Amino acid sequence: MDNGVAVTLFRHGVTQANLEKRYVGWSDPPIITEAKQKLTDIADALPRYDLCVTSDLKRCRETAECLAPNIPTLERNAFRELHFGDWEMQTYETLCHVTAYREWIDHPFKMKPPGGERFAEMEARVAAGWILLREQIDKEQHRETLLVTHGGVIRLLLSTFTREKKHFWEWHVAHQRGLRLFWNMADWKEGKQCTSLQEVPITESENG
Repeated sequence: MDNGVAVTLFRHGVTQANLEKRYVGWSDPPIITEAKQKLTDIADALPRYDLCVTSDLKRCRETAECLAPNIPTLERNAFRELHFGDWEMQTYETLCHVTAYREWIDHPFKMKPPGGERFAEMEARVAAGWILLREQIDKEQHRETLLVTHGGVIRLLLSTFTREKKHFWEWHVAHQRGLRLFWNMADWKEGKQCTSLQEVPITESENG
């Protein structure tokens, strides 16, 4: 194994609400049966993890159970998706005539969904969770960690810890896929951006 630390950011399996293009923030739907099967099928193609951390929401917990059934898993609400408040489980079609919603669409990093979170609040929550995760990785000397979480959280972490100059929305984060961030030990200890980035599981085209 490379002398360093790796964290795989894995987006949870698909839910019916995802297929219906609903805003699923702190709502707690399960993943669909087909997603569970796909996740189970790709588990052997992933790195061998020695730590699994997941958002405490059902769709992430179920994903972790499929990917790492024999690894003790820690639930952390710090890694939840943005809370969409009154817009939870709604669709663009049901909200597009709401003035506050249109303002939020135009300025998502400034405006706040009613009853929900500002982006800055999610950012602070995730940053605090990451600090605790780093402390645990260092204390227990983990080298391969699986973090099962949500699209918004993954985009935020990629924007923070990679060298690629991409805007938050430019990151493509597919359900049931992960991105493995690797740090050499010196960069990890200094809290720098990751040394390399690789999609997992590796597809057949990437192999050939």
